[in-house]
Amino acid sequence: MRSATVTKTAISRAIAAWKECGLKVGGMEITKDGTIRITAAMDDSAPAAQRGGPKQWPTR
Repeated sequence: MRSATVTKTAISRAIAAWKECGLKVGGMEITKDGTIRITAAMDDSAPAAQRGGPKQWPTR
């Protein structure tokens, strides 16, 4: 069985759609069956959830 042909246009469209959703491209994989997989970039600037103390609820 032959590999599926993936064109530059198909890759460009997949990346454009991914970016249109507001996501950053971290990596891309093209499988033998022609599937294009895009993975999101990890954002290191996002603050980590802080644990340790009890949750402080707002007062009325």
